[in-house]
Amino acid sequence: MIALFRNTQKQTAASQTALYNRHYRRIYNTCLRIIGNTMDAEEAMHDTFLKIFDNLDKISDEKAFYSWSQSIAIRTAIDRVRKKKIYFEPVDNLAMPEEEAIDEEQLQLSVAHVKQKLKELPDGYRVIVSMRLFEGCEFEEIAKELNIKEPSVRSQFIRGRRKLAELVKNIT
Repeated sequence: MIALFRNTQKQTAASQTALYNRHYRRIYNTCLRIIGNTMDAEEAMHDTFLKIFDNLDKISDEKAFYSWSQSIAIRTAIDRVRKKKIYFEPVDNLAMPEEEAIDEEQLQLSVAHVKQKLKELPDGYRVIVSMRLFEGCEFEEIAKELNIKEPSVRSQFIRGRRKLAELVKNIT
């Protein structure tokens, strides 16, 4: 599939459509988890594909395409959320919350309910929880992407995960 785009000067509408159809769901879901709004996620997905098409000549093989396109989607979604001025709680004067064990049996709910509750989290929590749990990003990577300190990322993640657990428990 990537071979269709080796020479970006010769990209055709058909080859772009084929690449889009193959990856749009994954890119959209990544953007939606971070942004939490379907309209903005769709716009971020389209922006991601524009960036992909503009820079496709920089990718060497199809295996690298997945992680490369995923990182473009994450950065694009974060940029869109930043425009809304995300609020991250400062951790200077706050004690680091302890990790809590979550009763997995009690939280056996449908994925749809959890995803819906994820959308209800404040932007700062939602971005960090999504990046950590769904995109597999390390705390250091999240801190670098969001331009905040790593202890703040860890604290926001723990608080966000705890808040998500509370929201999910409240629907049972």
